Amino acid sequence: MTRIGLAALAVGLALAGAASAHHAFNMYDNSKYTPLTGTVKSYSWKNPHVMIDFVAVDAGGQPEPWSVECSSPNIIGRHGWSSASLKAGDKVEMVVHPMKDGSHIALMVRVTTPAGAVLKDKM
Repeated sequence: MTRIGLAALAVGLALAGAASAHHAFNMYDNSKYTPLTGTVKSYSWKNPHVMIDFVAVDAGGQPEPWSVECSSPNIIGRHGWSSASLKAGDKVEMVVHPMKDGSHIALMVRVTTPAGAVLKDKM
């Protein structure tokens, strides 16, 4: 194999490793389904993942900010989502997989909109 061929192979393997690392979701506890009720702070319909900043209310009635990761717009769009599905100020109910470390970051399972629509995320 020539030097150029080896260099191309090395670059390809390096990029493949970075791409697969991006799609690891092992930081979320997929065995837990955590319900959250509260208000959407922001809804970002962008690649690579749709993000929802959300303020839940904890058991003591205190605000609890969360950042919720969804699939890409392409994937959740096939499940009925759109860029207009949520907006800041919407009161919603969510079910998420929380982070294993207990931080308030989560992976979306489903959300119930103010209109009563249930939007699911298929990762």
